[in-house]
Amino acid sequence: MHRVADTLTALGRLAHHHLARTRASRALPLIAIGGAVGKTTTKELTAAVVRALFGSTLSTPGNLNNLIGVPMTIFTLTGDHQAAVLECGTNTRGEIPKLAQIVEPDVAMVLTSIWNTAKGLGTLDDIADEEAALFSTATQYAVASADEPMVLSRIPKHLRRITFGKSIDAHVRLVRRSAGARSRVRVELARGMVATGVDPFIETEIALLGEAAALNCTAAIAGVAAMRASPLESRELAAIASALASVQPVAGRLASTSINGVFVIDDTYNSNPRSIRAALAAAHEVARGLGARLVIAMGDMLEPGRSVGRRASGSNSRRDAHASRRIRRRRPRDELRARSRISRCEHDRDTHVARQYRRRKIVAGLVRPGDVLLVKGSRGIVMERVIERLG
Repeated sequence: MHRVADTLTALGRLAHHHLARTRASRALPLIAIGGAVGKTTTKELTAAVVRALFGSTLSTPGNLNNLIGVPMTIFTLTGDHQAAVLECGTNTRGEIPKLAQIVEPDVAMVLTSIWNTAKGLGTLDDIADEEAALFSTATQYAVASADEPMVLSRIPKHLRRITFGKSIDAHVRLVRRSAGARSRVRVELARGMVATGVDPFIETEIALLGEAAALNCTAAIAGVAAMRASPLESRELAAIASALASVQPVAGRLASTSINGVFVIDDTYNSNPRSIRAALAAAHEVARGLGARLVIAMGDMLEPGRSVGRRASGSNSRRDAHASRRIRRRRPRDELRARSRISRCEHDRDTHVARQYRRRKIVAGLVRPGDVLLVKGSRGIVMERVIERLG
């Protein structure tokens, strides 16, 4: 028996040893995915694409992305795996550098450093430093959004970079998408990323809602292109399109379903300013596409950040009636109404009263068949109970 001073550190070292030993014996392309928002969905998209191109792929289950979850995932690595996609997250300063030391990826992807949900990470520069630490042990490529200067400026000079996003300068660029319950996306790859004579476009229909999901697709394509490290052939572009189309929403992350004729968008896993903006934009798009009324049930945002009450209808210029029942404590009802085009808005400062919104069928009585209902809130608010009461 060997005693260790810190069991968490020892767990990480054992996982690192297992991974290093495996990679010393054979090729195992590995990408690590981090960032403040969108990690799990991007990981699922990336894993699907990597699986289509490389074969059997080790992928982080769920969101087991911390100093326990990452090592435990690595311990499931077997000789059958041909590649690995690992998600790395943080809620404590110094966690990402430790995960980077464990993983030492070929490719490190950092989605964004803005509006991290974690408390205690300090200023925006501190958060950017923390997230970008994932690049510190990468050996080949850094993948980042062309629209995230705080991330791009922290990429080490020795790494080759591949960018994604809407920017004209992005290596993998979202050219077009159709909005609705399903989205058709068209993505353009830089000429050097595809073989000579190959049409550098990928077009596919995805089951994920909103622009953020479409951008996550560009991130996944950029990630697998970095892992492939050679120009993509037509058959590989076709395989990528098919893989993206096969990915279903992660539970609680803009997952949609129909309950008693109501189109329900479940985004109850977490809440921060950026994810709220993405959820509201997606919900408005779906409602507009269906010609439906939009109802928003929004719980408190427990993570630090500014109020988003005015965003509930600010992105929608239509005159449709919008009903919103908000379970919030940070902004008075009158100010919420004054800052938005919401036709009905209720809130309560009392946590006990707010809890009754979830326990009773108040929201169920507010919606009617044909409506679109967005349910959004921090994990601790347990907003999924609103959805349970609809059945």
